[in-house]
Amino acid sequence: MIKNQLTCEDVQKDIPDFINDKLDSRDTLAFISHIRECKTCMEELSVEYLVLVGVKRLDSASAFNLNDELEDLMIRNEYRAIRKRNLTRIVFVFAIGLAILGGYLLSGMLYG
Repeated sequence: MIKNQLTCEDVQKDIPDFINDKLDSRDTLAFISHIRECKTCMEELSVEYLVLVGVKRLDSASAFNLNDELEDLMIRNEYRAIRKRNLTRIVFVFAIGLAILGGYLLSGMLYG
């Protein structure tokens, strides 16, 4: 799990979880933010992606570009994390609105 204060050690430890889409939304966004700012961690991510994904694909006869695939993975995960975070916020606001409405209706029934 990624902590609030990201270190390269934290991020590098979470690279396999990122590649396998096992980080939650908040951690995914923090991870990507750090990776985009830290050349060392980006290089480590590229190497691990090559090892974890590229080696599995060596037997296939098709051509592939792992750098483009890694960038696509980062964009997709970032988009999914933002969308999930926004949906969570909407549900939270909706629940609060329902609670307020319920309280208002209940108070009207009790004191009205």
